[in-house]
Order: sequence, then structure tokens, then C-alpha cells
Amino acid sequence: MAKEDRLELGVKLGWAIGELAIAAFVVLQVAFMLFFATEALHIPPAIAGIALLLPRLIDAFADPLMGAISDRTKSSLGRRRLYLLIGAPLLGLTFGAVFFVPAEAPLMLKVGLLIASFMASNAAVTIYEVPYSAMAAEMTSSYKERTSLTGYKMFAARLGGVVCAFGAPVIFGSQATLADGFRLLGASIGVFMIVTGLWAFFATARAPRIETTPERFSIADEIRAVVENRAFTTLWIAFLLQNLAIGAAATALIYFVTQVMRVAPQSAALYMSIGGIVALAATPVWVALGRTIGKQRGYFSGLAIAAAMTIPALVIAPNQAPLLLAALVIAGLGDAATQLFPNAMAPDTVEVDELKSGLRREGAIFGAWGFCRKLGMTGGAFIVSLALAAVHFAPGAAPNLQPDSAITGIRYIYAAIPLALWLAALLAFTRYDLTEARFEALKAEILTKRQQKPR
Repeated sequence: MAKEDRLELGVKLGWAIGELAIAAFVVLQVAFMLFFATEALHIPPAIAGIALLLPRLIDAFADPLMGAISDRTKSSLGRRRLYLLIGAPLLGLTFGAVFFVPAEAPLMLKVGLLIASFMASNAAVTIYEVPYSAMAAEMTSSYKERTSLTGYKMFAARLGGVVCAFGAPVIFGSQATLADGFRLLGASIGVFMIVTGLWAFFATARAPRIETTPERFSIADEIRAVVENRAFTTLWIAFLLQNLAIGAAATALIYFVTQVMRVAPQSAALYMSIGGIVALAATPVWVALGRTIGKQRGYFSGLAIAAAMTIPALVIAPNQAPLLLAALVIAGLGDAATQLFPNAMAPDTVEVDELKSGLRREGAIFGAWGFCRKLGMTGGAFIVSLALAAVHFAPGAAPNLQPDSAITGIRYIYAAIPLALWLAALLAFTRYDLTEARFEALKAEILTKRQQKPR
């Protein structure tokens, strides 16, 4: 690795800390937002699903636009860091406010406030996340250093996910009502997001920047750059299917644990966090393993593990909690790989576009990447909300008061739907062909073009 491609440890760690804010947003909105809406606010699942879908969809389409804006931003702070400074406080304030929607308000008012506050928080996370993620391709052009950088980021994501998955049930279960508990959670997480987001801003002040700023903006050009990038679109489709699976499983898990396994909400922390704890420990192992087997084999292995570990939930009985924990542990191993490797491969596709266009459009690439993750998570969660309504799930009712169709339905929602999606992701990824050797050849061609360009 060339010396100029290496990043200081402080830069890597500081940038990765910024991922904690994103991890908190992702985990809480996927794992607990529908639960908050149905169990704390007592909104029927189908209505809650639609209320949460609208802000996510609108925001997902804003990601590519945010990427194009950050590509063309001119600032003494760099194209991306300015938006960390703006986005982190906005994210903390708006996402914390979501959990202050009054449970005692009339249904339509609750739904309206939920949509408005959740839409504001989704806009804030776009302002912060898209430029933040694009920095991975901007700070280094090394194939291996990007894997290392993404490893730090994914370790932080796992740490943030574990803290939130374990801590959220403890916090929202600590008060007299779920509504009071979620308000405490909102205040806590708002402060956490602001601190970690601003930490990344200050820590990357000395980070290198590879910048070739496009001057002309054309929506058609931005879309064409993404669509015609075959390596990116292949990875994007696999990642979309993966996130649909994650969104469905993560949203359904709290219902599976509390309704099928009959665990009290305040005691669900271990089930909600064990996979993340394992993934946290496994991420450095996958980083090391990836240097030997490559990113593609690593990702394929993770997808296979994730698919296989959905099967036990189809047969586990309420008195077999250790089996569920074992399945979640093994799934955590796969989850570490399915987060690390695609996120490490996405920056590599920037060079595919640069060779063709002569431009570095990290923002466009990562805008489409953020759109992919949000669309997948949103779609998965929405599928669960519709499925809960279809099996006649009763919001706020104890397991013994639920109809048999709801208990059986939750089992299949949690296991069968993600299984089909994981298998589809496996199939889609078989078409990806951007190997390390091809990537190095692309870099060599780009360098030659740069040297031949008139000065």
C-alpha cells in the first residue's frame, strides 16, 4: 500500500465514531419504531405501517439528491464535513422528538405528529449520513485500506447497535408506562447522536480528500452514472434484498420474542442485542479473513449464514429460548459479514464511474447506496406491518389474548419472509465481478488518463 493511501489511526477511529449516530437511528427505527407505534401509542399496525412508510420513502428518494449536492459543495471544511456539522445536531433533536408524540392524543393527531416528526428525523439523517458515508471513497483510493476503514466503521455500527438494542428495552421498560419510557429513550438518544456526530466532524479535520468536483448538475447524468455502473447496480440489488430481509426480521423480532416466546418487553434486551454483540466481536475477524479470501467470498459466506439461521425460528417452541439465542448468535456471525463486505465494496465502484466519466461522484454513488438501505429497511418493516394486520394482531394485547392466527403468523413473518429474501440476495450477488485485480487495473487506467490530460 502506498504511504499516501494510509490513514492515521486517529482519523479512522474518529470518523468511525460518527457511525454511532447512524447505527442508533437505524436500530431504533427498524427494531422498535413499529413497536413504539402499536404498543406505546396504540396505533393499529396497518395505519402505523403507512405512517412510518411515508417519511421513509420520501427521504429515501432524497438521498441521491443529497449526494449530488455534497459532490458540488465548495467549502473550507471540504465537500462532506460541512454536512456533519449541520446534520448531527438536527438528527439528535428531530429523532429524539419522535418519541414525545403524546399517547393520549386522538388517533389521527397521533398519526399526524408521528409522520411529521419522523419525516423531519429522516431528512436530518440524510443530510448527515450521505456525505459522511461518501468520505470513505474520498479519504483513500486503496482497495485494502478501504476494507480497513470500513471495518472500523462497521465495528462502530455494531457497537452502537448493541448499545441501542440492549439499552432501549431497558430504558423504555423502566418507567410506569411504555409512553413514558420511550420519552426517556428519545431524550437519551438525542444527546448521544449529537455528541457522536460532532465527534466525527472534529476528528476528520486533518483527513485527506480526493476531490474532483463536478461543475454541471444533470439529474439524467447522475442517474445514468449509477445505472450504467454495472458493478454498482449488481451490488445494489443484492444489498436491497439483504436490507429487505433485515428490515423484516429486525422489525418482527421484538414481536416474536414478546408474543411467541412470551418474554416481557423489559426482559427482551438480550434477545434484541445478542446478534449485535456477536457481530461486534466478529467484525475484526472478518476484516482479517477478507484479506485472505477477498470481499466477494466473505459477503457470499455471510449471506449463506444469514439465510440458514432463519430456519430454526420456524420450529422453536416458547420453552426453548436457548435455541433461539443460539440461532441469533450464529446469525450475528453472518450479519457482521453482510454489513462489512458490501459497504467495503461500494467505494470501489466509484472508480468504475471515474474511468468512464473522468469525474469522482462519491456523493451520487453513496446517495444511491443510502437510498438502497433505506428503501430495503423501509420495505421490510412495511411488509411486517401489513402482515401483522393480515394475521389479526391486536395492538397492546398480551400473548394469551392474541388470536392463534397472530401467534402463528408472527412466527412465519419473522422467519419465512427473511429466508426468501436472503436466498434472493445470494442469487443476485453471483453476478458481481469487480475483483481486486480488476480494481487495480481500473486505478492504473485512471492514473494514465490523468497524466495524459492537458494541464
